[in-house]
Amino acid sequence: MFSESTLFTIMNVAQLFVLLPLITITFRFQRFNSTFKWIGFLMICAGISGASAYALHKQGGNNMIISHLFTIVEYSCWSFFYVRLFDGKTTKKLILSCLFIVLTFMLVSIIFWQPLDVYNSYGKTVESAFLLCFAIGWFYKVFVDQTIRRLETHPVFWINAAVLIYFSGSFLLFVTNNFLQEIPVIEFFEAWALHGIFIMIHYLFISIGLWLIQDKKELR
Repeated sequence: MFSESTLFTIMNVAQLFVLLPLITITFRFQRFNSTFKWIGFLMICAGISGASAYALHKQGGNNMIISHLFTIVEYSCWSFFYVRLFDGKTTKKLILSCLFIVLTFMLVSIIFWQPLDVYNSYGKTVESAFLLCFAIGWFYKVFVDQTIRRLETHPVFWINAAVLIYFSGSFLLFVTNNFLQEIPVIEFFEAWALHGIFIMIHYLFISIGLWLIQDKKELR
């Protein structure tokens, strides 16, 4: 078993992994089309929100409002990203309808269940569930169409894998959040350290995907 200090180190180092895609963006931004610009914008917001949350925490303030706001931005950016990955009008309308439903749920959750000074596990659970569906849907589309010969060289493959891996782990964590409050402290930190590892994989895979972008042609 890891010590408490080791688990804290994993969680703190995980937050620094957002620097990987930010550095990648500086080298690849000129190659971004409208699809990848949403990912670039999301990574910049992730960096800003992470730094702001850390600064508030160090000052002894409540940084939960940043989590609420970033979740809204995060789900919106991923939704607009996936809208561009699917061709069918029905699918596009479905993703945009889901965007409205999820954002509405998040606002209702803030008003009635988890205000801005409380961790928004309900909103994050719903976000994770919907994004998992989008990620699985894209993989299904690729396997059915068989238009991509080498998945390992396709930028969207890595980015979509980042979504699938991170939000599957996040969904399990957030949906059991109330249970985690009842377990021993060291086990609670272990669960969040595991979440930190998912964050590392998430940003690493996004960085690989952004680095593999060759030109501005639309990739689906």
